[in-house]
Amino acid sequence: MFRGNSVSICLVSILSMLIIAPVTLNSSTAELPDESILEFDQEDGIHLMNFINVSGSSSVPLNSVEISLWNVTAEGQYDLLNSSSSLLSVIPFETTLGITNWLWNHEFNHEDESCTCLVRISLLEQTDLESYGLTIYLGQFNHRPVLMFSSESYQTSQIMLASEDVVLNYGVLLPPNFMSLEPNSNQDVLATLSVCPAPFGICTDEYIPVTILHELIEGELTVTMESLSVNLPDGLYLVDFYIQSMSLRESNALTQYMAVDRTPPNVTFSSISELLESEMITVDIDVDDGYEGSVYSITWTIIEPDGELRAVSSTEILADNRLSFEADKQGVYQIFGLIRDLGGNIVNVQHNVSVVNVEPQLDLRYDGYKISNNQTVTVKSSEEWCFSANQTTDTVNDIDSLQYNWFVDGKSLLSGRSYLLSSDIQSDDWEDITLTLTDNNGATASLTFSVEEQSTEDSNSFQSITIWTTIWFLLILSTIVVIRKKVFSPQESDFVRWSDTKSSDD
Repeated sequence: MFRGNSVSICLVSILSMLIIAPVTLNSSTAELPDESILEFDQEDGIHLMNFINVSGSSSVPLNSVEISLWNVTAEGQYDLLNSSSSLLSVIPFETTLGITNWLWNHEFNHEDESCTCLVRISLLEQTDLESYGLTIYLGQFNHRPVLMFSSESYQTSQIMLASEDVVLNYGVLLPPNFMSLEPNSNQDVLATLSVCPAPFGICTDEYIPVTILHELIEGELTVTMESLSVNLPDGLYLVDFYIQSMSLRESNALTQYMAVDRTPPNVTFSSISELLESEMITVDIDVDDGYEGSVYSITWTIIEPDGELRAVSSTEILADNRLSFEADKQGVYQIFGLIRDLGGNIVNVQHNVSVVNVEPQLDLRYDGYKISNNQTVTVKSSEEWCFSANQTTDTVNDIDSLQYNWFVDGKSLLSGRSYLLSSDIQSDDWEDITLTLTDNNGATASLTFSVEEQSTEDSNSFQSITIWTTIWFLLILSTIVVIRKKVFSPQESDFVRWSDTKSSDD
């Protein structure tokens, strides 16, 4: 028998799973999760006539609940038959551990009602409106099998179909009129499993039937999909599963997500092969698993140039497939990526990056001026002086570990300091100074210069010459100005200038 030939039927199947399966899971016959706080005394599949009396216990107060009775006889049916905003009775009691629990009871009276029904209790004070249910067969007719997830299957959102067979387990409730030849013998049902490709959770094509093996013993149904007989390409699928009794009464359908992944993914490792120290190493992994919607995980490992094996930190993972970290050591970094896909297929890849050390750039200065190699620097013998290499540059990881070594005339003077003072040299007869830098990778830089001391007398003599030169220059300049004034001054005219003064007679 085949059904579920369209996307709409797929959605109905999912809705059926969401409606029926969760509440039956929380019943007394299923293995309850640790957070469950309400239980039924009755077992799923109990057969009752007209009068429904249910009871149980709870670990939380039941002053804000809703209890309802639903008809779920047909596939997709969910008709409300009765409901109440309170239970018939709630009695507190104290457990052996001194904790207060509550016993509860409720009744429904439905004469001449025959259905496959669901009693559901919802805790209204819970933020997620947690519900607990009990499946019952009411009356004598309209009874169908009820299919439930086992606790293990329900917790597994995906099933893999790889090199080994896949085994699924379900719980089955059979109508009370279902007869078996022997109480403990295998019970016959018809099982139908169909799949549709659904890379993003929605069917993109029609359902197709899949051949399976099944066995039902005492309400436990085991379904086996043999990998060799399931001829499905790698991909993601929705699984629609239901059973029929021998009287052809259909159960509800359960839908699960399935991944078929037999083939390892194709992996491409890309990164630069060589760079300078203190630059960022960025590595990208491109994974192609051959089908849409594939999911994979990457585990990164790094072996540093000194041989230390380390995992990566969360800040070094920029994306699921990108790694970036600082190359703070000279040598070869070995980067490993372990890729695992949904089917458990594993691919290991490796990439090596060579890191080249950056030599320090020596910057030696005297009185603010940079000193060049083989330069002669003149200092005053009567004054204190300082040669400083504090402006030397190197990579961030090397700058603090630079080793400074000072030599005078080829002989070691001092080390471990970036400057040299005049007081550090005790000898009176010396000429050349050499500074050598060494970083933590052994790279060196050096500079040699000569020092010429200028005596005080030479300095005074020079100052005297400068003063007399200035005086002579000023005298000559004054003489030139005087002569210029005499040569170019205006002369008196030979004509008499008549006064414009008026006579007194006027």
